[in-house]
Parts: sequence; structure tokens; C-alpha cells
Amino acid sequence: MDFELRELAQGDGCNALSLGSPAFAPLKSFLRKEAKKLHQEHLARTFVLVPKGETKVLAYITTLCTHVAVEQFGKHLSLDGFRYKDYPAIKLARLAVDASLQGQGIGGQLVALVVNLITEHMMPYTGCRFLVVDAKPESVSFYAAKGFVAVDPSTDGHSETTTMFIDLHRDVAVVNQVSTT
Repeated sequence: MDFELRELAQGDGCNALSLGSPAFAPLKSFLRKEAKKLHQEHLARTFVLVPKGETKVLAYITTLCTHVAVEQFGKHLSLDGFRYKDYPAIKLARLAVDASLQGQGIGGQLVALVVNLITEHMMPYTGCRFLVVDAKPESVSFYAAKGFVAVDPSTDGHSETTTMFIDLHRDVAVVNQVSTT
């Protein structure tokens, strides 16, 4: 089956996405109830994977602009001469892949898409240092395999989410290599 990766459209079918685990039900709910409105109002951008010529969403990724506090990074990062309290960032707000396609590298390809969009189309024109995600405990190892590092490495995966990041300035070559595997 051939797929098409594109921006979310009003006519896209968001009800058929099956994520396998009840822990991921909020991801389907977001797609069904909020993604189109946020996309339309430019508050978040959602990209979807659909079968070519169809509108059935089989995977999606949503991003938005954010910032992260310098103090969150502690010993992870120090920018000499940086005098502000926050770093500019993009948040990977949602990522979901239909259960029938999980384990085939689609999630990694969606992360690579976002990294490419940021590094090729945003960073040349505006400040953006990090890609951040609040990973559910079930997803921490996925993001770690893609090069994300926990902001607080003492988080043991039992909290509601683990904030993780990639330093796009320092780690982008590694991220592109890892994300496509």
C-alpha cells in the first residue's frame, strides 16, 4: 500500500485510528476532537499519514512552538553568554501510529520529518534550539532510541510524563541518522 504524508485536512477521517493500548486513547481523542481546530487556527500543526488517494488517518504528528526554562536543563546544557531565562523550542505535542503499522519505523520517520522541517525551514529564519516532548512512560524508550534525553534523568518512568529533548544545534546530525532507522 502506498502512503501519502501531508498536512491534516478538514475532510480527513480521524475515527478509524486504532492505537492498540488504552494508554494511548488520549492521542485518538485529540485527533478526533482538537487537531483540526488547532491546525486551522495555526496554534499547532498536524501532519498525517494516509493511504494514497484516501482520507483515513493511519498516523499523525503534531507540533507547536514553545519555550523551555534554562533551569530545567541543569548540567545538561550551558550556553555561555545566554542571558535569558528561556530557550526557544518546538514541542512534539502528539505522535501516534495505527496498531497495524507499529514497529515499521513510521514513528521514527515522523520524528525525522519534524527535525527536517525545523532545521531546514525554521532555524535558518528564527531562533529554535530544542525539540522537546513530554513522553508517556510507554514511549520513553522510543524517544530515547531517537536521540532524546530526559531533562531529569532521575525520572524512572513511573510519572505521568517524562520531559525529553534534543539539542537541535548540537545533535541534529545524530538525530537525522537515528530517526530514519
